[in-house]
Amino acid sequence: MGQRTTGYQLPNPLVYELGNPNFTAYHRAALGGLAATIEAWKKNPRLKPAGIEAEVDAGKVEIRWNQKLSDRQFIRRLLEASFRLTPDKLIDLPGQGIETDRDDLRLAIHTGLCGTFLQHNKMRPGEKTPRTLTVQVEGDEQGHRLTYKAVDSYAHQKAQGTGLLDGDDQSPLSPVASIPQSVVPGAMTGASELEGTPEEVLLLLYLMVGSAVFLLRSYRHESRAQYCLVIPDVKNLKSFARNLRQIAARGANFLTSGYLGRIAGGAEEAALRFLMDIEAGKLTDDFGRSVAGCLAVAMGKVAWDRNQVNRSLVLRVGVEYPELEVFRVALQYFGKGRMLTSVKGETFAAPSSPLPELIAANLAAERHWCAGFTGLCQQKKDFERLTFHKGGLAAMTKAIKDEDDRAIIAIFHEAWRMTMGALSERAQREGSDFTALVERERERTRNAILRAKTAEALAGWFLRFCADATKGAALAGMKRNAARVREFIFNPRNFEQFQNLLLFALVSYVGREDNISEGGIDA
Repeated sequence: MGQRTTGYQLPNPLVYELGNPNFTAYHRAALGGLAATIEAWKKNPRLKPAGIEAEVDAGKVEIRWNQKLSDRQFIRRLLEASFRLTPDKLIDLPGQGIETDRDDLRLAIHTGLCGTFLQHNKMRPGEKTPRTLTVQVEGDEQGHRLTYKAVDSYAHQKAQGTGLLDGDDQSPLSPVASIPQSVVPGAMTGASELEGTPEEVLLLLYLMVGSAVFLLRSYRHESRAQYCLVIPDVKNLKSFARNLRQIAARGANFLTSGYLGRIAGGAEEAALRFLMDIEAGKLTDDFGRSVAGCLAVAMGKVAWDRNQVNRSLVLRVGVEYPELEVFRVALQYFGKGRMLTSVKGETFAAPSSPLPELIAANLAAERHWCAGFTGLCQQKKDFERLTFHKGGLAAMTKAIKDEDDRAIIAIFHEAWRMTMGALSERAQREGSDFTALVERERERTRNAILRAKTAEALAGWFLRFCADATKGAALAGMKRNAARVREFIFNPRNFEQFQNLLLFALVSYVGREDNISEGGIDA
């Protein structure tokens, strides 16, 4: 080969260090995606690009290539092995480890990528007529036909918009490459284009692989976010690559597996779902924690730009919260989405409950886990819908750690149990309908809690409620926690928390008359 024309030349070997002080969470997530791609080649050697060798350890990726290859030839081969398509023209990222028969999960990811990284048609040219794919949902024997846009190619396959592969293969690289929105979605260019060195831009192409994409279907009507990108802050490349592959594996019981596993109410819920999966069980035990939290980037239509999807929210979500177990249980019982049919006959997916979205948003904002629960009880129909899921609510009650919360809920349940006993005696004495009596008393109690506007008024109602239930005697729970409870309920700063807890206690009470399913989501 003739001598190269002078110009920018990639270092060979090309080494990316996780601890690079100039790296952001975006760079570390991209490096995790590159590491996962290289590890995938080891699992499936036929994918490995010819003339290229690569190694991954906990904190570094090193890539070597045949000296006969020009930089552009090296980049082209690297990208061809990293960004692929299935025969059905769905985006296929080997680094994410999605098996060939998991098109349900692949379809959700394909849809999310087309709405974020590849939202412009020029970045993913394809067929004008949508295709359909039958998706099987766990527990549902009937398959659901969903539509998607098949793509012939997409930007990452040829580094479109970066300049890395502009020109013939033997010409030297420019010392500066561009960073388009297909590489970092929602990035604002400002007065000048976003740019970086060729090796930095090459790395950032793998952000698509290292990130998790979710379809957002919020119960909060003011939210216009349609997608969420979860950008993990990777701290161990080896374990991250393995965990990423494991959570996509067939049959894995993970929160982000399958089509419905990528449906979330809000960005915070999406982030916590992914973090729980990536840090699950023996995966963490074997390798240590692979991430140090993540960025959740919600994207949707905004008032100032109706032509494309933009960032509407960026927030950091950690891996540890005091009441994280409450959220975990809420997901177990309420986190499974459902397939619905629109008035036009189109099938779409939606969360089955607003609870995971609400609790996740509270934890991420460091609010009380139950903040805003009154909003789920304002309308009678929404309140009644909650009472149909007592098994899941009761399981959430058992997961609560806060002593004040536990005391308030336990005392209310004790008083309510006695109230139910009195209603049962009345029904037997009068020959009336016990269920109807309970429903009326529950509705009367809901209204009383919601009508209270001050801590003093709510505390007064609560103490009268307890006294009426016991006919003036003291509840056992109140005796054990008298000082704690009185200090809590009369503190004006605790008013909203107290009100939320009382409503939660009202819908989560389980008595002998309740028919509760044991596992999963209540029937």
